[in-house]
Amino acid sequence: MICNYESCRCESGTKNCGCMKGIMTLVGIIAGIVFTAAVVLLFINSFIDTANNIVWAELITALVYLFAVLAIGVISRNGNADKCIRCNSASLFTGIFGTIFSGLLAIGTTFAADDVFSAVILGLTSFFFAYMIISVLYLIKCTTDVS
Repeated sequence: MICNYESCRCESGTKNCGCMKGIMTLVGIIAGIVFTAAVVLLFINSFIDTANNIVWAELITALVYLFAVLAIGVISRNGNADKCIRCNSASLFTGIFGTIFSGLLAIGTTFAADDVFSAVILGLTSFFFAYMIISVLYLIKCTTDVS
């Protein structure tokens, strides 16, 4: 298991955030690939004219999630929230920072439907965005799980 914290390890007969970590990562990767394929196909076929607006929306969402997760970690007095953030921080921050860095790279790009670099950058940003959404949803599920 990637997370070495004792509170993250699976215990027999109990629900624990660490138990679903591998499944969440796999679901995030699959969702990222599917979302990327859809966005890139729409972009290449000129159904998406304003790719810069999509990138800005993804970038702003990633920044909001970054500050929200940091605020939850600082303000929270709930042990379950602390444990879930510690256990899921690698996948959560991979999605957030991947979206931010690829979004910043994409903002400096002039998008054209026949440009391969534009499609790759838009696809990379979309992949990290979908992965971030799945990670945040899993964090919410883990934090609100009382059993």
